[in-house]
Amino acid sequence: MTTAAVGGGIDIGRVITRTFNAVGDNLANLLVITLVLVAVPAALVGWVQQTFLANQGFAVSGASAVITDGVASIVLSLLQFALQAAAQGAIFYCVVSYLNGRKAVLGDAISIGLAHWWRLWLVGVCTSFMTVLAAFALLFPAIMLACRWSVALPVQVIENKGVFESMGRSADLTKGRRWSIFGLMLIVLILIWILEFALIAIFIRPAAGFVSGMNTTLFRVLFAPIIGLITTPIFSSGYASLYYELRSTREGVGVEALASVFD
Repeated sequence: MTTAAVGGGIDIGRVITRTFNAVGDNLANLLVITLVLVAVPAALVGWVQQTFLANQGFAVSGASAVITDGVASIVLSLLQFALQAAAQGAIFYCVVSYLNGRKAVLGDAISIGLAHWWRLWLVGVCTSFMTVLAAFALLFPAIMLACRWSVALPVQVIENKGVFESMGRSADLTKGRRWSIFGLMLIVLILIWILEFALIAIFIRPAAGFVSGMNTTLFRVLFAPIIGLITTPIFSSGYASLYYELRSTREGVGVEALASVFD
């Protein structure tokens, strides 16, 4: 595996190549993880939300149905976010296993994800809230904050740090590299957008029929979970690959230093 020189900049091509190699090496595990922890919960939440929207048109006598569906939608959405966090932790484990030259064990990956889900969820909430808050002032600070905390999630799992420690560690690792990280994120987003547009063309009817009930249900229950099934492994593997790139170029850390993080 290609290693980076200490003090050198981020090699975007190397990060992208490592990302897709990690996805390919762990494809079966990543599909199972994402299907169970991301796609199925997303489909269930979409179905409940669609039912809730349908029940909003009921008479007063149907108010209990609206309340029940609304509460169920909120509870399932919170569960969905928790499972997404667990999926990210599991994928980070798989990528580290790939970097170490060994096959990830599916059960171990899911166990790692479930053990870290609540701290990953808190890191995600804190970084997202502060980034959105910055966006109300100016777009540029929000972009830089997103780059600043881009590896906070893999830091939390791989280095087993607390919420704010993970954010601080990410800030240290990304210092002086954030424009390169922004370029990398932009490239990945463009690739994901192209993929999403292709899937829309396949699964969603033309704009004239897009607002029909059938197509709305199709989007919530089928299309959104499929997007998550495809993009979650890529994004999470990309964050882990970027983390390794930053550590290797800034600190000279090789794959052997990550070999025992989950032992």
